[in-house]
Amino acid sequence: MAQAVLTYGNTNKFDIMFQNVGQYPVFFEVKTDYWEKEMDEGGSGNMAIEYKCRGKPSGIRTTIAQWYAYYFPNLSGDQLWIINVEKLKELIKENNFKRVSAGETYYDSDDKVAKCFLIPRFDFKKYFQVFTWDGRGWLLSLE
Repeated sequence: MAQAVLTYGNTNKFDIMFQNVGQYPVFFEVKTDYWEKEMDEGGSGNMAIEYKCRGKPSGIRTTIAQWYAYYFPNLSGDQLWIINVEKLKELIKENNFKRVSAGETYYDSDDKVAKCFLIPRFDFKKYFQVFTWDGRGWLLSLE
């Protein structure tokens, strides 16, 4: 059965929608973290999950996606972490994750426009499917 990308979301509701013929669409929220590095190179070990931007709910609070994909292109093996959105929301609700400001600044101040939860990814890795790129395809990590 052919799978087609129907839409790239230009909205705060989702980033990518896939749909197989005759089936319901599947929505993904996709984030790329260009800043994170390996721990021995000064990495934070955190995953930033946006919940507010420019004073309005965004990210995890507005998505209709079923899946949340977080891509780390600067980690060994180009890591892709995937979790069910409802499970991610449960993790956030059940844990007291640190909240930080992030992203660009407002044009008239030094305040950052986005607010994020910081999830220590090694402590919560068991809740994610983690894939690495081997040059030919994505491989599921079995750690």
